[in-house]
Order: sequence, then structure tokens, then C-alpha cells
Amino acid sequence: MKIFLSLYCLLSTISLCAQNDVRTVTSINNNWEFARDPYNNGLSLPGKTLKWEPVNIPHTWNTEDVMDDEPGYYRGTGWYKKKIQVPSSMAAKSCFLYFEGANQVAELYINGKKAGEHIGGYSGFYIPVSSLLIAGKENEILIKVDNRYDPSIPPLTADFTFYGGIYRDLWMVAVDRIHFSFNDFSSRGIYITTPVVAPQKSTVQVRMLLANDGSLSKKLNIRTTVQKLNGTVVTATTASVMLDAKKEHTLTMPLLQVKHPQLWSPDTPYLYSVVSEIKDAATGKLIDRVAEPLGFRWFHFDAAKGFFLNGKSYKLVGTSRHQDFK
Repeated sequence: MKIFLSLYCLLSTISLCAQNDVRTVTSINNNWEFARDPYNNGLSLPGKTLKWEPVNIPHTWNTEDVMDDEPGYYRGTGWYKKKIQVPSSMAAKSCFLYFEGANQVAELYINGKKAGEHIGGYSGFYIPVSSLLIAGKENEILIKVDNRYDPSIPPLTADFTFYGGIYRDLWMVAVDRIHFSFNDFSSRGIYITTPVVAPQKSTVQVRMLLANDGSLSKKLNIRTTVQKLNGTVVTATTASVMLDAKKEHTLTMPLLQVKHPQLWSPDTPYLYSVVSEIKDAATGKLIDRVAEPLGFRWFHFDAAKGFFLNGKSYKLVGTSRHQDFK
């Protein structure tokens, strides 16, 4: 589960808030304007004017289509627009817009210039915006979203509604020029596995993708810890790396060992936290920090007896819940 500290935007202004000491993750859900574009002619429609209405995100233009008795189920183009005041402090940061989901093709424009696009309505994505934002000034964000039928974009048909719009949360993310990368299919750049899980001892393998958007190479110290719920450090490992300018680097940390781990189960869903930090090797300054949840458990299937978790038999009962339920 991703934990975000959110601060809602008032008067169309970004107020940055600290998720931790070094990165900010800010909700920009509120105070948008939305308009349908049935002719798909963009913002300039000869002889016609887009009808804008105030909305907040998450938003979809198909909210009532499957619930009311009115004919029509709009699958087409919609536009979102908003102006934000960007603090001067963001000039030194790498900034991204993070969409948790927009169905099904999204295009992002900053101050009239295209920042990027994403195809597919059911996965989150980051779009870098640093080069287009003007720090200390008011900036215009335009987002085009299209949920028209497209035979090249799965799924093609289904028993659920293809909700058009930005139907999940939208965030502004600001990090140091050196940070855990978002470029691997919009992951957070931290990959955790548990090669061995046992009541007596478990092991944790952490691999990470580091990014340097800056113009200078820098030597970095990396530290990863496994922590209990109360913040107590159970085990730690460190590594050093020289990260070249404008480059990315994959680093596999030395193996971590946790003795007598508290196991995860439906009865006791205990989660540890894996905290990874990037520090400047010369100054010791903290540059980036990411915390991810971790549960220790193992499982197997038996053809005759079914499913076992941590050596205990569990009855599995199937369900059908569509993805638009969070």
C-alpha cells in the first residue's frame, strides 16, 4: 500500500507538503475545469465552444451512464485544465505528474507544450514536467483523455464500463535531481524479494534503480534497513556507488537477514517497512528516501488438500470485484 501525505490545493495553487525530509508528494485533485470534446478537434472548434464545468479529480464523464435511463454512453474525448502557481524552490527539483489511472489514452500539456502521453487505462504512470514548468510563475496544465474504442488497446470488450476521464488520484511529485527512478514502467524504483522465509530466519533482497538528472556525477552512499512497525531497525545493509550525470544505475544491495520474523497472515497481517536512503558520500546529506511495506510469508498448493500459508491450511473463496473499486 502506498502512503501519501496529501494537502489539497486551494485557489488553484500548489502548496507543497513533505512526505519525508527530501521529497514532496502533493495532491492536485481539486479545482479543475472539464469539457467534453465530441468532435475531437482540440481546444479550437470552428463555430463551436467547449462547455467548461468545475470538477474535482477523481472524475469520469460516465458516472451515470450505466445507472440512468437516458440514452447514450459517451466514449470520446474530454479535456481538463487548471492553473497552478509553482514555488521558486521547485526550479532545483525533478518534477513529475503521477496519474494513478486515466482511461484510456492520456496526453499532458504544460504551458501549451506536450509533456508526454500514456496508453492504457488501468496502470499508473509518471510524466516528467521539470523542463516545461516555470518555477515562481503561474503554469497552465491541460490534460486530454480519450476513451473511444480502439482495437489496438486492450481490453476491447468487457462486462464493465470503460469509464472515461482521470478516474483515480493525481499527484505532483518533486524530488532531488538524484533519486530513485520512476522510469521503469512508473514503479518507485525499489524491488524487494524474500529468497528465504522461515520461522527461524528470513532473507531480504533489495534491488534499486537510481537516476541522476543533474549535470554532475556524484558518489553516493546507499543504506537499506528493515524496520518494525514502531520504527526499530531490525537489520541494515549499505553500499556505495558513483552515479554519472544524466545516467541511471541498477544496484543490488547485500542480502539482509531477519531472525525470527513475525509472519504475515490474514489473522495477523504484520508488515515490516523496508527503508532505502540515498546520501551524498562527501557531505552525508540525505538526498532521497523511500519506504515500502514488507510481509514475510510462504505458501504452497497441495492437489488433495488445497492452499497452505505458512504451513497452515486455508480455504480460498473466489470473488469478482471490478477495478474501479479502490
